[in-house]
Amino acid sequence: MSRVSMRRIFVWCMLLGAMLASCDRKRVVSEVDYSVEDVSDSVDEASSDSLLLFSEPESEEEDLPANADELFDDFIFEFSRLRKFQASRVEFPLPLVEHGDTVWLAKEDWKHENLFAHYDYYTVFFNNEEQMELEKSTDLEHVDVEWIDMGKHKFKTFHFERRQGEWMLVEESLQPLEESPLADFMDFYARFVTDADFQLRSVADPLRYVTADPDDDFSMIEGTLDHEQWDAFKPQLPSGRLTNIRYGQTYDAPRRMILVKQGISNGLMDILTFRKRGKDWKLVSYEN
Repeated sequence: MSRVSMRRIFVWCMLLGAMLASCDRKRVVSEVDYSVEDVSDSVDEASSDSLLLFSEPESEEEDLPANADELFDDFIFEFSRLRKFQASRVEFPLPLVEHGDTVWLAKEDWKHENLFAHYDYYTVFFNNEEQMELEKSTDLEHVDVEWIDMGKHKFKTFHFERRQGEWMLVEESLQPLEESPLADFMDFYARFVTDADFQLRSVADPLRYVTADPDDDFSMIEGTLDHEQWDAFKPQLPSGRLTNIRYGQTYDAPRRMILVKQGISNGLMDILTFRKRGKDWKLVSYEN
């Protein structure tokens, strides 16, 4: 039976009641290997469900929305795809920081940074549902965009600040993943997405499952999945290199993590909530 058919049957079963309602020394640039294999420029090593959104940035003459700086999310997508606009929003010379060393990048050495313009989704990590509201805030003054390379165990951060009402890239930094508050969870997650047996053991049984009501676009229905159903209903899990946008959320609750996979071109969203029980992380809720 196809996955789509199984999903349809599952949803209708819930509707019928079979299942009950119950995610920084200066040096010349050439002396420092600053990239993580240019993590945000590479498309070849993207996960299997990533797609090219733009083969090239859009026209340089394209007008920006009047409110492009109001919401950071609106700004960052224009910054990612428009070359002239991006260069105008980098504070040069730009400090590139790695292991306490600083390289100062001149404007003539700047290369267009795609960030996630080549992908059809991005990921964000939160500690709780309340933090998820930060992305809608128009009062933010500082936002960090991170590229997390689980294979190389490093993460690269683009530090943005709002200057006189305009978002500017003011610094880039490269650090070992051990210095991230997400390090413990990322160690777990790297195995979770590559080891099928480990993944199944790390899924709660039963697993809380929330999905859209097929008969009402504004309603959700809630039920549970058991281990036998997980493979059929699980989403395409982000792997290899992940993004994180830190709107201001902190990770003071190290035993809980919400992973949001947000579609760019289609608006779809997967929310996976993990909890650490003892020494082990468990996926306890999946919403799509």
